[in-house]
Amino acid sequence: MKKIVIGFGMDLLIAAVLLGGIYWVNYRMPQKGIAAGVMEPLQAEESTSGRADARADQKEEIAMEAQAAREEELQAMVDSGANGLQTTRVLLDSQDWHRKFADKFTDQVISTDTSYTSPDISIRLTYGSGKTDRVDTSEGGKHVRYGTDYKYVLADIYVGDITCLRTCFARDTYGVGYDEKLTDMSARLQSILAVNGDSYSNSRHKNNGTIIRNGLIYRAKPTDMETCVLNWDGTMNIYVPQELDTQKLIDSGAYQSWIFGPSLLDENGKAKDSFQTWDYIRESHPRTALGYYEPGHYCLLVADGRQNDTRGIFPGSWRGCFLERILL
Repeated sequence: MKKIVIGFGMDLLIAAVLLGGIYWVNYRMPQKGIAAGVMEPLQAEESTSGRADARADQKEEIAMEAQAAREEELQAMVDSGANGLQTTRVLLDSQDWHRKFADKFTDQVISTDTSYTSPDISIRLTYGSGKTDRVDTSEGGKHVRYGTDYKYVLADIYVGDITCLRTCFARDTYGVGYDEKLTDMSARLQSILAVNGDSYSNSRHKNNGTIIRNGLIYRAKPTDMETCVLNWDGTMNIYVPQELDTQKLIDSGAYQSWIFGPSLLDENGKAKDSFQTWDYIRESHPRTALGYYEPGHYCLLVADGRQNDTRGIFPGSWRGCFLERILL
């Protein structure tokens, strides 16, 4: 009997080692990746409220020429760092965001614990929390140990130039198994605000959607998920799988894309009560939401979770808790 038990234990140990090795090789060990394209930092002296003031007296045709010149400048920058990847067409908004949101920017950098303003960027943080009195029994009851409250932070963001909003890959490499702390990535990029992105490498990239980062197309594959696209002109679109067309994204000027889900607002800006996603995502988790008001004005909403005092958020509970009040 003792030999049977020992033999069974050894079999379990070998199986665990094999499964762990397969998981490590497939998902944790860095695979052959693609170096991310280089996008030069925005120079403040080239995009300031002073420049916007100078444009205020320009005639419309001169402003259009300036816009065309900026589009050519950005297109050349994106194309030069493409490393053989396909690029999208740079199409900017005809409005000057520095003028449009002039009251949001400051001539000098002003930074506090909850705000940051400069000639190009305005960020204000709002913290909130609430009680649900609801015990989370999702994932087979595993989450029942977490709290019943929720906590969130909202970042209200204005930018004077679309290139103030950038994305990057861990270790500047598109691939599987490349890890880097968000704090390290943020420090490397000298960013003012940073959040985690989508799970673009799920299923080892197989049939996991279209990935566009800073105007470069790294992948164009089918997906059963919704895709969020931020365009060069500052507009944002949500595409269901059957609507995705790579050439249309190129021609319409897609700047960033994320395989994400689910979308939380309908076409009328109202909170949804049904979602296109799988069961795991419908459970309670920490959440990151990206909000769009108009070109140049966005928000990021992050909800805490899986903690002793915070439960995370169900997609449907955003509606009842705070999403509708914040994003509308």
